[in-house]
Amino acid sequence: MATPATAQNFIQRYEASPQAPRLSTQQLMFAGEPENEALKKMMLEPPQDPNELKGKSFAILATDGVEEIELTLPYQYLKSRGGKVELVSPAYAPFPEKFGVQYPEIRKTHIMTVYFIETAGWFKIDRFLDQAKTADYDAIIVPGGAWNPDILRNTPDAVKFVQEAAAADKIVSAICHGPQVLINAGLLKGKKATSYWNVHLDLANAGATVIDEPVIVDGNIITSRAPLDLPQFLSAVTSAVVKSRK
Repeated sequence: MATPATAQNFIQRYEASPQAPRLSTQQLMFAGEPENEALKKMMLEPPQDPNELKGKSFAILATDGVEEIELTLPYQYLKSRGGKVELVSPAYAPFPEKFGVQYPEIRKTHIMTVYFIETAGWFKIDRFLDQAKTADYDAIIVPGGAWNPDILRNTPDAVKFVQEAAAADKIVSAICHGPQVLINAGLLKGKKATSYWNVHLDLANAGATVIDEPVIVDGNIITSRAPLDLPQFLSAVTSAVVKSRK
C-alpha cells in the first residue's frame, strides 16, 4: 500500500503548476495536520449510513465565483447519504453593454467555480432561483468564495430565499464568505456566528457575536469559517436536519 507521501506525489503528477494564487484540494488533503486528516477522511471514506438523509432535501445557493470544494464536497457528501441535493442559482442575466462584461454560452446552464483566485470549472445548475421554493428544502447551504456571496448578497431574490427559509424554521447554513448573504438577509443580529476571518468585522457590525471556532450553531443558523472546517460544518448540518425529522 502506498504511503500518504507517495500518494500525494502520485496525485500531484496530474495537477498542473499553479498559474495564479489557488486553493489546492490535494494540499488540503495531504498537509498532515489534524484538520487536513479529518478532511481527507471525509472525502475518501464511504458513508456509514447511505440512507441517513433519505427523504431530506438540500439547496446549495451559489453563483459564479463559488469556492469549488465548498460546493462540490457538500453536494457529494449529502447526496451519498441519501439526501436530495440541488444547486440553486440565479439565472443568467447579462449586464448592459456599457459595462463591457461578457459571458460564454455555457453560463446559461452552469456557474463558474474557483480555486481561491484561479478559475476551476463549470457546475451545472439544477434549479434556477426564480423556480425554487423554500418549502421544497429542509436546509439551505451558502458556500463561500469571495465573488459568489458578493453577488448573491446584492441579488434580491437570493436574499429573499434565505429570509423565507429562516422564517419557515429551515436550517440556514453558510461557510467561509457565505455568511455575508446572511448579513444582508438580516439573520445574524443577536446571533452567535463565525465566518472566514476577513468577514469577522462584517459579522460584528451586523450585530453578531463572533466566535472563532470551526462551526457555530445558534438555533437554525449554522456558520463555519473555511474549507478545512467542512467536516464539522457538514456534520452540524446533517445533525440538525436529522433532528428536525424527529
